[in-house]
Amino acid sequence: MSDVKFDTMRNGYNRYQVDDKVAQLTNEVETLQKKLDLYISRLDEVEKQSASYKEKYLTLAGEIRIKEKAAEDIARIALKEANVIVQTANENADVIVKEALASARAILIEVNKLGEETGEIKQRMIKELDKLDQALSEFEVPHKIDLNLLEE
Repeated sequence: MSDVKFDTMRNGYNRYQVDDKVAQLTNEVETLQKKLDLYISRLDEVEKQSASYKEKYLTLAGEIRIKEKAAEDIARIALKEANVIVQTANENADVIVKEALASARAILIEVNKLGEETGEIKQRMIKELDKLDQALSEFEVPHKIDLNLLEE
């Protein structure tokens, strides 16, 4: 506004130029006031949105923390359960191995007994076969009979 020059007249500045400039400045002030009101209104809306987003963010952040804690708890519980399962499996495997060894031991003992019994039976059979061989050797076959004698 410092660069505005008005023509001078007898009683001061040119009234029409001043009135025009005042009207122009009034229009500019009104336009700027409308823009300012619009910007203030938009700023209020943005601040409300910002507050709403901040509230949503805080809610979501809280939910995320809760869910992360729940996930950690689930992972910890799952690890404990897995360790219990592994420990139980190891114990069961030990029991199964002990039972298998006991069964194998019992089978070996039985096989050993069968081997001994088989040996004894073999010896008895050899003795019996020797007796049969001797009896067969001592057995005398009767001489051949003349069948013509039976005819009449």
